[in-house]
Parts: sequence; C-alpha cells; structure tokens
Amino acid sequence: MSEQGAAETMGEDIHQLVLTPLADRSWRLQDRAVDRGDASRLVAYVELHDDGVYEAVWVSVGCGTARFTSLEMLFLSAVQMLEQCRSLGALKPAPIPHRPPAHA
Repeated sequence: MSEQGAAETMGEDIHQLVLTPLADRSWRLQDRAVDRGDASRLVAYVELHDDGVYEAVWVSVGCGTARFTSLEMLFLSAVQMLEQCRSLGALKPAPIPHRPPAHA
C-alpha cells in the first residue's frame, strides 16, 4: 500500500479524520464527523517536504504550523487539538466596553 493510501486508511480509523489528496505531496486533513458544508470540517493543509517531514497548517483548530516526522504523529496531534476544542465548547464572546453617550 502506498504511503498516501496508508494515510487515508489511518485517517478513517482515527477520530474520523481523512487525508484528501490535493496534489502529489499535499493533502487536506478533514474531520468526517463535521457536516460537509461546515468550514470547521477542514482541520489542516498538509504538505510532505523533501526531507520527509510533514508540515501541517492548522485551519479550524489551533493556529500556525507544525512539523511531524510521521503521519501517525500528525493524526495524534490533530485528535488532541480537536478534543481540546470540543471540550471548551462554544465560547461566549467577550463584551465590548462602551463609553457613556456624549452630552451635547
């Protein structure tokens, strides 16, 4: 089985995550537990670099990028981030302080 095929199988087995190919060495990491029309379905963009390291650009969880030496580590990190986001639940936005109206 190719590395890409193994990644897709692994994604189906762990937390409903799946890698969808975009190009020869880049994928979209998606969470199948989220509806197709929901933007939070896209977890990260993943690219395989020449040095064999996978770089994830987090989209719906966390922020920034992370580098992994294996797809297994990438999936485990994504699952942890998803669990943290879901445990926080929906957050109420912080109120914006307002000034009292100016007197004319």
